[in-house]
Amino acid sequence: MRLKRHLLLSLALLVASVLRAQDMGGHRPLQSENPIPLEFRQLSSEKYRNSQSRLDRERDGRQKTRDKDEFLLESNFMMSQLLTSGKVLFNDPVSVYLSKVLDRVLADDPELRQRVRVFALRSAVVNAFTTDDGIVLVSLGMLAQLENEAQLAFILSHELVHFERNHIINAHVRSVDIREGRGRHGQSSMEEQLLAQSHYSKELEKEADRDGLHRFLRTGYDVASLSGVFDVMRYAHLPFDDVPFDRDFFNHGHFRVDGTFFLDKVRSPEPLDGKETADASHPGPSERQAVLRKLIPQGHPSGQRFIVSEVDFLKLRETARYELTRLYMAANRPIMAVYNAFLLLRRHPDDRFLKEQVARAVYTLAKFKMAGKFGHVHPGWSAIEGESQQLYHLFYRMQADELAVLAIGHIWRLRLDHPDDADLIAMSEDLLHQFMIDHYVPGMIGQTAPVADTAQQDTAQNGQLSKYDRLRQKRMEDPRFAMMRLAFVDLFDDTTFNAQFDRWERERWMGPANGPTQYELEKQQREEQRRWKNTGRALGIDSVVMVTPAYAKMDLRKRQKHRFLDAESAKVKLHERIGRNASLLAMNTQILESTMLDSMGAQTFNDIAFLNEWVDQRLLQMDVDMVSLDRSALDGIMQRYGAHHFAWTGLINYRENKPLMYFYLLYALVPPAIPLAIYYLVRPNYDTYFYCLTFDLRTGEPAMIAYSNFRLKDAQDIVNSNLYDAMWQMKRRPRKEK
Repeated sequence: MRLKRHLLLSLALLVASVLRAQDMGGHRPLQSENPIPLEFRQLSSEKYRNSQSRLDRERDGRQKTRDKDEFLLESNFMMSQLLTSGKVLFNDPVSVYLSKVLDRVLADDPELRQRVRVFALRSAVVNAFTTDDGIVLVSLGMLAQLENEAQLAFILSHELVHFERNHIINAHVRSVDIREGRGRHGQSSMEEQLLAQSHYSKELEKEADRDGLHRFLRTGYDVASLSGVFDVMRYAHLPFDDVPFDRDFFNHGHFRVDGTFFLDKVRSPEPLDGKETADASHPGPSERQAVLRKLIPQGHPSGQRFIVSEVDFLKLRETARYELTRLYMAANRPIMAVYNAFLLLRRHPDDRFLKEQVARAVYTLAKFKMAGKFGHVHPGWSAIEGESQQLYHLFYRMQADELAVLAIGHIWRLRLDHPDDADLIAMSEDLLHQFMIDHYVPGMIGQTAPVADTAQQDTAQNGQLSKYDRLRQKRMEDPRFAMMRLAFVDLFDDTTFNAQFDRWERERWMGPANGPTQYELEKQQREEQRRWKNTGRALGIDSVVMVTPAYAKMDLRKRQKHRFLDAESAKVKLHERIGRNASLLAMNTQILESTMLDSMGAQTFNDIAFLNEWVDQRLLQMDVDMVSLDRSALDGIMQRYGAHHFAWTGLINYRENKPLMYFYLLYALVPPAIPLAIYYLVRPNYDTYFYCLTFDLRTGEPAMIAYSNFRLKDAQDIVNSNLYDAMWQMKRRPRKEK
């Protein structure tokens, strides 16, 4: 007994040390590692043709085979897009751990284990799903909510049934039957079709629960943990914890967030059970829980909550929770990023990663609020459930200048702790500058702590204050005014902050001491825009990196609107054209494409994922004039590829239905227009869009935006001329100013 207690104590200490280690070393974002699995590098067309071999044409018949073939085509291409997006991780610590748990679940079925792969999905949504070809994805949002390894084992058991029973492709075929009104669905209304689809989906989920339980019961895991899985489902819309937000979280020194910004009571969370609709695709968690409870044999051994590793589970669950902060920021949900970081900072109060994520979040909120576009990052507070509602209400109630002051103080104080952090420097100075230009008035910000005015107090007691003295005193006693006035008292002790504040205060009222005025800058920008429209850009660069050139082809007249195979062939030719044009222009051009990597190219794969996520966020950030962040990562990428300019280019081509025939008959009323009507009647109705967006990573700003569209087919000469023109503008030397 004493030995057992000693072992338990040692295990507890080990778990605690693992969790504390993240504070000591800081969180390192999850990344994929070598070797790259084949499915991440293989062309979608190859996967599709391989999957076609699984079709049984004689058994299924012509119609069902066609439906399945369409599903395989679309699912393989869509899944390839997900795999190459960087949202799916491989050989990272979480995916490796998931594979070990899957090994345990399938210990008695090695043949099935050879056919199934499991990966971590970089998503905050609580979800897990499988594909028709045996890829199981478990989101980080799911892992962050689970309580133990046994719950994870049941989720994997459930997903395995979907794969074994071909639920995914069968659900598609049934959906097409219902939508097309085949068989007994021929006379069904739209509502009846939705209900039929919902009923079938629920039956598949019940089968996966039932058969998944049978497999789970053979694993040795704890059956009592199953009820917790359905608790996770009931409250999947909430953060991984729900504790009151600390009202002093942003307070520092004399700066105090006024209590009127907070709610007296937050909205109580409601389980998703109560929100189920008739057309839902899954049965409610309570219904599923009740069914499984009846299926568990009486007297079944309780089993273990952890078999592979409790230490690994707790460590990787904490890693997933850290990752949620970044995922919320990437999804443009900065308030959730703040609350998630707040939850983690309760256990890791000195973690630099979490503090910097909070800084990014409040910077984003302040910039969008000052730009009048707060709705892009704030969905409203009244419908939010749980304790995070306090944060939504806080940021909603704050005026733009108040939120800016909160963010400036929070970011600048963190900068004092890390004076060499390029991102903190950029955010703090950009926000202070905009605040001074847009909101600052003399006397608004105090530089010293308030001192009690005893003479005025004596005068007030004697009733001798004038009307204006009384108004001034009321203003000084306003807690929101005090919050603003005393926000930076401690920061004025820092020489850098003091100098920047004085500089921008002078510029606010007297203009810049040196350099062009605002009018001159605007005039210069107008002239540059006019020259660009007339003659094109002239970047004068010799090296450029093309990131995942894209090609989409659609035919909106057909049931299968995406022409996946044609688009993939066109994309390969686009790569060839980029290479040929680069040779003609003597440009050093690299193409970053996951399907062009070998098995040991995980670093490049991660770079592609980072760049695509970065440019998506950057396009949104530029709308509110935010500074470019992730300076350290961008510097590393520029060094690895020996280039400063990175370009995203592609084409979209689609064919659509012609206007109604009566539109052309109108031409008959004007005889001279009849030849024109005949021309438009016989000409295919195509549209093609070309774009090329080039960023200078040193500044994070777009150096060139090339865009054109034409109502023509994407013929080779049209594609090549647009591509060559964009690359020529990159290469062309700027004109020397006279």
